[in-house]
Amino acid sequence: MFPAKANDDTANNLKNSTCEIKDDLSNAANQAGRKVRSLYNTASDDITDASERVTSEIRTNPVRSAAIALGVGVLLGALLRR
Repeated sequence: MFPAKANDDTANNLKNSTCEIKDDLSNAANQAGRKVRSLYNTASDDITDASERVTSEIRTNPVRSAAIALGVGVLLGALLRR
C-alpha cells in the first residue's frame, strides 16, 4: 500500500512531535514548580513575620493580649454552641 519510506517518515515525525510535546510539558511543569516554590517561600516569610509581630505584641502588652484572647474565646464558644 504505502511505500516503506513514507511509513518511516511518518514514524519519525510522530517521534519528533512526541519529543517536542514531552519537552514542552516538562518546561511548563518546571516553571509551575518554580512559581509554587516562590509563592510558598513568600507565604512562609509572611507567616514568620506575622508570628514575630504577634509575639512582640504579646510581650509588650500582656494584659491587653490576654483580654483579647479571652474575648475571642468567648465569641468562638458562643458561635460553636449554636
